[in-house]
Amino acid sequence: MAGGSSAEHQLLSRIAAGDGHGENSSYFDGWKAYEMNPFDLRRNRDGVIQMGLAENQLSLDLIEQWIMEHPEASICTAQGASEFRRIANYQDYHGLKEFREFSP
Repeated sequence: MAGGSSAEHQLLSRIAAGDGHGENSSYFDGWKAYEMNPFDLRRNRDGVIQMGLAENQLSLDLIEQWIMEHPEASICTAQGASEFRRIANYQDYHGLKEFREFSP
């Protein structure tokens, strides 16, 4: 196939190879606004409450308290309740930090 067009050798679709996903997507605009100006009941009442993504952290403090009071009903132990906030969110869409920093 000498002289074939470069389109014949393209491995990814236009959508997969394009720049319309990840941080350049309007899907993440709400998350970016929240990161720049997060709501805080005491320190920033004019901040953004992130409700547009499936992951929101409005009730994590209540869940942590409940785990501490009811460890028998949770997979977390009372000692591990402080780690709940770290593991309860969706994974970073860039992949796990441990894999990004891996070096053989």
